[in-house]
Amino acid sequence: MRKSLIIASTLALSVGAASAQDTTTPAAPATQTTPAQTTPATTTPATTQTTPAATPATTTATPSQVTTFSDVPAGHWAKDAVDVIVQRGLIQGFPDGTFRGNESLTRYQAALIFYRLLQNGGLSSGNLSQGDLTTITRGIQEVSTELAALTTRVTDLERLSADQQARITALEGRIAALGTGTGTAGTDTAALTARIDALEAAVRALPTAPAAGTADAALTARVDALEAAARSAATTPATTTPAPTTTAPADTTTTEPAPSTVVIGDTTPVATTPTRGNLFAGVSIGAANAGSLGNCYIPNAEGRAVNFCASFGGVIGSTQIIGPIGARVAADYRPGPNAISADVNATIGTTFGRFQPYAGAGLGLTSSRSRTATGNTTDTYLSALIGVDFQITDSIAAFAEADARYYLTNKGVGAAQDATATRGFGNAVKAGLKFYF
Repeated sequence: MRKSLIIASTLALSVGAASAQDTTTPAAPATQTTPAQTTPATTTPATTQTTPAATPATTTATPSQVTTFSDVPAGHWAKDAVDVIVQRGLIQGFPDGTFRGNESLTRYQAALIFYRLLQNGGLSSGNLSQGDLTTITRGIQEVSTELAALTTRVTDLERLSADQQARITALEGRIAALGTGTGTAGTDTAALTARIDALEAAVRALPTAPAAGTADAALTARVDALEAAARSAATTPATTTPAPTTTAPADTTTTEPAPSTVVIGDTTPVATTPTRGNLFAGVSIGAANAGSLGNCYIPNAEGRAVNFCASFGGVIGSTQIIGPIGARVAADYRPGPNAISADVNATIGTTFGRFQPYAGAGLGLTSSRSRTATGNTTDTYLSALIGVDFQITDSIAAFAEADARYYLTNKGVGAAQDATATRGFGNAVKAGLKFYF
């Protein structure tokens, strides 16, 4: 590659020499022509420099003929230099009409340029004055920095090429070691073979039973097949092949028994929490303070009076409508005051295993016998409740809850407990079953 730099420097001298010749008049080189070689009919300004070594003057173009290259337009910084070397016949361009100034100069191209310079006398020292030589020297000095930088880059590239070659050589050595089984792959294969041998020895050391003889033979055949596959992989590490499928011998009359399952640790089944749906419907039975009624009667043969009134009811709803917020509609009937109550409540709940506590609030109506007149009347109330579900199965839960009602009116016997107040509380408890789906 340093030879290419020397050729480039010499080419710079030759181009400088060609440029120096361009400053001379056509008649000036006539002093080199002998009288016997000068013929007025054939002498042209380009052939008056003919010497015995420069007879093929046809390689030199006349100064008036300038070839225009498509990639060297007018105004290009190197156009004048390109025109000079084309006029001197040093470079003729490519057949497609391009100069290709960005391409590297080959040794053959450099040889052709020197040949043409020799043919037309461009390297003759007699054609260069001392001023021309000084100009050429200054030109070379101006590009000396670039030439030195180029030399440094070439040296760096050579060193990098040597480093890459060393790495390639090391990789080739590792690949060769893989092929011979002396590298890491060989070590791994040897370890695998040793483990298979130990497994085979352990299987053969097992006690032989008459009923398990065939199974031991089949197991031994499978271990032998694995060993053969491992040894095959040791000889061809770059090719991965699936382990061959082995079958029991043709005369086998019994199949290999399924291996027993060995369970390590606690085998007690873990209790899982039942899951339930969001929608539910349920039935309930409850009791409320008799209040202004004084007492109610248990419906049996004796008709024993008690200080509470029983109720029977139902409920439907959903545990989740918006996030953890749900809603429900409940209704109940109390035979003592002949009261029917219905309310709507928003609820919120959480889960602790099988227990799901909840709370709610809402509005309701109670229709019962009027305190002051005959017939029934309706009272409104605010409802608050708190309860808990116990999940029995995925779809059935038992529940218990307490209801607190604050009646805004007290016109019926089924409303507030205090008959003399215009409003007041009425409390109840209930229990029952819910069916989730």
